[in-house]
Amino acid sequence: MSWRAFLTDRSQVPGLKPVSLSWDAIGGPQEAVLSLENDPIGFARLQSLLGSGVEIYDPSDRLAWWGYVERISQPEGVTRIESSLEELANRVAVSYRSMEPGKDFGAPAQTDWKDDATSQEIFGIKEVLLKRGVLSEEQALLLRDASLNLMSLPVSKLLPSTRASKSHLLCRGWFERMGWRQWPARTDILGHAPAQQGYQSMGASLTQLSLAQSFTSTNSVEVASLSVRIRKIGNPQDQVRFQVQTDALGQPSGTVRAEVVLAASAIPTDSYDWVSVWFAAPCAVAASERLWLVVKRDGAASSIAYFSLGLDENLGFPDGNLLLLDASLGQWKTRVPDADLLFKLNALSDSVALMGQMVEASGCFEDFSYEAGEGLSLPYVSETGVDCKQAFLHLLRLGTPDLGSLLVEVNSQRHLRVFTKPAPGSPLFWLGQDGRTKNQVGKDHESAWQVVGNWLFSETGTACFLENLRLDLSDGTYHLRTNNVT
Repeated sequence: MSWRAFLTDRSQVPGLKPVSLSWDAIGGPQEAVLSLENDPIGFARLQSLLGSGVEIYDPSDRLAWWGYVERISQPEGVTRIESSLEELANRVAVSYRSMEPGKDFGAPAQTDWKDDATSQEIFGIKEVLLKRGVLSEEQALLLRDASLNLMSLPVSKLLPSTRASKSHLLCRGWFERMGWRQWPARTDILGHAPAQQGYQSMGASLTQLSLAQSFTSTNSVEVASLSVRIRKIGNPQDQVRFQVQTDALGQPSGTVRAEVVLAASAIPTDSYDWVSVWFAAPCAVAASERLWLVVKRDGAASSIAYFSLGLDENLGFPDGNLLLLDASLGQWKTRVPDADLLFKLNALSDSVALMGQMVEASGCFEDFSYEAGEGLSLPYVSETGVDCKQAFLHLLRLGTPDLGSLLVEVNSQRHLRVFTKPAPGSPLFWLGQDGRTKNQVGKDHESAWQVVGNWLFSETGTACFLENLRLDLSDGTYHLRTNNVT
């Protein structure tokens, strides 16, 4: 029995023959090339196979490779005609810099997404965010709509002469599909931190013993620390108290969600520096919840020993308000002139939870499991234009809290699994002088692809990690990529 290929969601095409297969430690099945014996179907039928699921079995009837058809090509005399999903997009938006009059010239902007439902029904959702320079809103929308019309279906290309005498299908592993969807830009660093324009005394008199800055978060976050630009005037001996309070009718409620104090000795005298403090436990902030950062001095007011905080009097923070507490009246009042506090709130995200969100956002996997213990707790930042695969691999490369490396695989049921890279101490396989992988008794391993993602001993006793294996079925040769990095 020879190697066999089957389509999992289309009617079968006789004569499909595997030519070469590859597997990678990151993702599992990577690439497969199939030829079409006898070429019994026309190009239109061949093109209809794009996006179809593929499963490939070895001569012992073991499922060895799985993925989907990404590109097809067919000889046409001395040329060939080709079609693929690489440039397809059925959900398009444009990122640009605005040139609208009356607005901030060059401010980042993005159109809404536009969908082609017919294409999505056939191939699934594939997003493209087009990045451009300065445009008007009308130009950006025209570009979006025109691009969607051009990209929503596969385009056929006539290419120069080729030696190929048969039609070919290029297939990708399911992990590649993670790159079809965009990962939204987000940041765990909230607040307002432009160049300082102004300052506010705090604790020099009863009329400004405390100040409060309101804020909201787009996402649910866990705020672990905060920073403000602050200095001391004179030599105050008390401390500054930082609180996160809930909102009550547009001002601090007095209900403290989190609190931390900072001694005056830790605050600079000569200049306004960013000073950070950490809460004893992260403070939960719900999406769109309005909260207040309250800063107050613990000691009595003094006109010769007090604190001063950096402000933005250009009012560049429309999502919040700054209030001062007049302790003589027990009332919160708007500062005159109005301003915004310079502040940063640093949240922490769990890397495992983020990975799960990326898997879900990609829309192509049935399940997700993380089998490497606890994840990292980190401030997370992503930029516009990063797809789910890129964002996922960035987190994967960070590893575990104890600096262990991580691998990922996608099985034939599209379950995505993250697990710890095996330790190099006890390899289960050998790499022979003939370049073939061997089992513990020295015989060629029958399912060499199963060795990918494991350590090998060479006959010299050196350990190497098998990152990638490509099998050429025309002559049975293997091409290996290894390293010895632990």
